[in-house]
Amino acid sequence: MKSKVELQLPDDFEEGIKRDMYKAALEAFQATAQKHQWADYLNRDRAAAYLGVSTGYLDKLTTLGMPTIMIDGYKLYKKSEVDKFMLSFQM
Repeated sequence: MKSKVELQLPDDFEEGIKRDMYKAALEAFQATAQKHQWADYLNRDRAAAYLGVSTGYLDKLTTLGMPTIMIDGYKLYKKSEVDKFMLSFQM
């Protein structure tokens, strides 16, 4: 015999669960991405954060010759190439 139990929950309870599940999934995806072989490729925002500069200054470095990979109009920066470029200015 099956029985049915109904619970009265606050209206925002479902939204809270969705938010928590989304946050947990995002954290899991990010942790997995860091282990992936492509993890050393950074988008513009992450490359700027990696260097500790603004995206505008990153664009300036790109015009100075910082290597980029362009895929369908989308720029990526390989960490090791960014490091080499920056070290070329070392005094």
